[in-house]
Amino acid sequence: MSADKDKSTAPEGAKKEPKQESFFDAKFSIEAIQNEPYEGGFTWRTVLGAFFICFVMLPGIIFMGLMIGQDLGTAAEWVTIILFVEVSRRAFITLRKQELYILKYTASQLTSVAGGLSLGGGVFAWLVWHRYMRNSEAFHSFGISHEVADWVAPYGDEAYQSFLSSAWFPALSVMLMAMLLSKLTQLSLGFIAFKATADMEKLPFPLAPIAAEGAIALAETSQDKNKNSYRQYCFSAGAIMGVVFGIIYIAVPTLTAAFLGRPIQLLPIPFLDLTTSFERWLPAGTIGLSLNLALLFFGFVLPWRIVVGMFVTAITFQIILNPILQRMGYIPSWAPGKDAIETHVATQIDLYISVGIGTSFAIAVVGFYGVGKAIAKELRSRRKKLMKEDDKQPGDPGAGFELKKLWERDIPRGDPPTWVALAVWIGSSIGFIVLSNYLINSGLEDHERFSIWWLIAFAFLFSPINTYINARMSGIAGQHAGIPFVSEAAIFASRHRGVNIWFAPLPIFNYGQMADLLKETQLTRTKFTSILQAELLVFPLMIVSSFVFWSYIVGLGPIPSDNYPYVQKFWPQFAQLKALWAASMQEGQSLLLESLKPGLIGFALVASLAFFSGFAALGISAQYIYGGLGAMVAYPHNAVLIFLGAVLGKYVFAKKFGREQWTNYTPILAVGFMAGMGLTGMFSIALNFLWTSIGTAY
Repeated sequence: MSADKDKSTAPEGAKKEPKQESFFDAKFSIEAIQNEPYEGGFTWRTVLGAFFICFVMLPGIIFMGLMIGQDLGTAAEWVTIILFVEVSRRAFITLRKQELYILKYTASQLTSVAGGLSLGGGVFAWLVWHRYMRNSEAFHSFGISHEVADWVAPYGDEAYQSFLSSAWFPALSVMLMAMLLSKLTQLSLGFIAFKATADMEKLPFPLAPIAAEGAIALAETSQDKNKNSYRQYCFSAGAIMGVVFGIIYIAVPTLTAAFLGRPIQLLPIPFLDLTTSFERWLPAGTIGLSLNLALLFFGFVLPWRIVVGMFVTAITFQIILNPILQRMGYIPSWAPGKDAIETHVATQIDLYISVGIGTSFAIAVVGFYGVGKAIAKELRSRRKKLMKEDDKQPGDPGAGFELKKLWERDIPRGDPPTWVALAVWIGSSIGFIVLSNYLINSGLEDHERFSIWWLIAFAFLFSPINTYINARMSGIAGQHAGIPFVSEAAIFASRHRGVNIWFAPLPIFNYGQMADLLKETQLTRTKFTSILQAELLVFPLMIVSSFVFWSYIVGLGPIPSDNYPYVQKFWPQFAQLKALWAASMQEGQSLLLESLKPGLIGFALVASLAFFSGFAALGISAQYIYGGLGAMVAYPHNAVLIFLGAVLGKYVFAKKFGREQWTNYTPILAVGFMAGMGLTGMFSIALNFLWTSIGTAY
């Protein structure tokens, strides 16, 4: 019923109940705006947003990673966007969807954090990690500290000099060259993959509209100056909870570290370790509990099946099966007295490296099989459609493809010429080959060198094929899959014994997700040139801000240390696993080769595929398995709180608010909580920096 009709039939003076707005209800249609002209999204607002992230949010992101091993995630992006939307509304400025999309893209590039290392803040974050790694006890114990080249990180006292000293010049130069070549390859090869899948094959990219609609919805919000919706209330409620918890979890240890010289933790960071307390009954069991309430909100948001699979598998393997296998003699590396980290390393070496390889191959096989079926179905439907329209014969190899589209240039969209993208990709790939070959083989005899043909195959064969396959998988089914352990297998097959190859920037890429991003850019009617303009801003800005903040932070004290609980616990483990791989081809270093058990790898592969097949035959969702495989080799500490959040959401809050409304509330609550927690962290970190700089003089 239209709004006019509602108005005409409603009794005069009667109050109308506001209609409940659904988070996923859109007042727009992606299809409806596809005839709008393309517009640039890179404006002065984008520049302000980039500076805001780099010089306001970045130190908080760095510090939270070091302290609690947690980044702001998408909250960093949404905090920036929501801040600019609200300021613009009050200043009676309308933000276009193109501006908001490029602002979100810029924020995502600046706030990205590297996995388990929790490293954020750009190039100098990696240099700090490499410095610790090369000078760590693990690298010394494996006898490879002196074998690692200075272009990875300096060794000894030189490593603790200023980043501007000559000792850091080789490492900094290699890192910057690798980052630049990687970015050029990403933009060029990703664009070619997009042209091949979106323009030539016209694949639908089913998940791209979801990301595009976010920018469009926020643009509508900025245009409505008086609108108050449940989104704002949910975000505010989540932010308040995040602030309160952030004071307890982040602010107290951060400020006490500055004022008292040592951090006081009201809650254990990163988790409460109970492994040694239960080792008599559960030997080799990894037992503990994370008390980070952000995990509850992750449980609200994650799909129920994935959470259940994660929880059941983590408990089954890490707490139940590990003690049984240890008593059977399958975990000989474990000994009484080892805490959760040491126990996890022991089980990794004895079992889970092989299990992880097997399950990774199983996920790849299932992913390629599933997308292969989707591709075959799509091609059959296209051929049937083309046969009806153009009277094409079955089996026509050209059905559904327009090869000329690969070379056509959409100038209004901002396409560069395809030949330019090809030239940039070829040039950057050659640069990678030359750089990697020099770093790996410099100073080696001919019989010791790593064959350059491996590098050529990586750059010009594996990487483009892998990128295209993943772009096509996403274009058809919204999924990605990769072939695991390619570089490791190549190194073992080549029998190259050098250590430096494990740190060299090998030209092995998968930039299929760049096709998704460009499809989202197209759907928001944003010119592709805006992406390039944003990158030209982000790249140098990140280098400058990374240098400023990491130089300051490393000057405050050693990393790891008591002031950074997460990295103090986990970096030694990561360094030990890296040393295990790097020393694997050295004389007398057979620990990794002994830990790679072909029988166990094959068993894990077959068992995983059997589970996938069995679940499919019974009509049970494979999400249970995907959640379980990821948690099998992980700590169970996080799974408990995530599961608790999922249970509360499903059986308490969903019943109280209604399933649909609760589903709408949860992502906004989670973003608000992370934003509140992050802002508290950034405020306390700012006080820490200020007191450390001037407070000790009083």
